[in-house]
Amino acid sequence: MPPIVSILLVLTLAILAVVMFTSRTAKPVTEKQMHKYGNIIRILIVVMMVSAAVKMCTG
Repeated sequence: MPPIVSILLVLTLAILAVVMFTSRTAKPVTEKQMHKYGNIIRILIVVMMVSAAVKMCTG
């Protein structure tokens, strides 16, 4: 079996396990929490893009 197939298989199993676990312990998210998480995600995306740009420029 090629390495990519085994990697994809493990990734699929991990995603299924996370989805099953989180669906059992799910709690409703309030509007305030959604706003807070949205702001955090926006900041993390900007940090990720800046770090990728720095990595590309520095080699």
